Amino acid sequence: KIPNALWANLIQERLSNVDCIKQGWILEGFPENQEQAWMLQSSGIIPRHVEHESAVSTSSQGRAQVISCVYLLEVYHTTFNWPSDLLVQQRLVEPEDLSEQEISKRLLEYHRNFPGVFQIYQKVLKSINADQPSVDV
Repeated sequence: KIPNALWANLIQERLSNVDCIKQGWILEGFPENQEQAWMLQSSGIIPRHVEHESAVSTSSQGRAQVISCVYLLEVYHTTFNWPSDLLVQQRLVEPEDLSEQEISKRLLEYHRNFPGVFQIYQKVLKSINADQPSVDV
């Protein structure tokens, strides 16, 4: 696990590059907790918009409905984003790190940490139900 201070420094360094200053930036999956959010803010990294996508789609067996194509490095959803190409469908594999136990662990950690992140970004936060077709999201 990478220390929060190191994450903040790496992100601050990257976001100070000309392309990020001119074009803007998106952080996906970060900050994960309140400490990381405070570190970003104390480094001068203050987003104008924060998007929270909530989606917990599981199959009838309790497994996540996410599948990936190793060859194309693409991720698909078994209900909302199924590939139309038959060759791609044949190459799909379920990610190894998405066991039922791992999903439960990640969800528990998320539910513990999100209220603190929400508190920091509440004025710029937009919540979106991502458990629907991608065109609707």
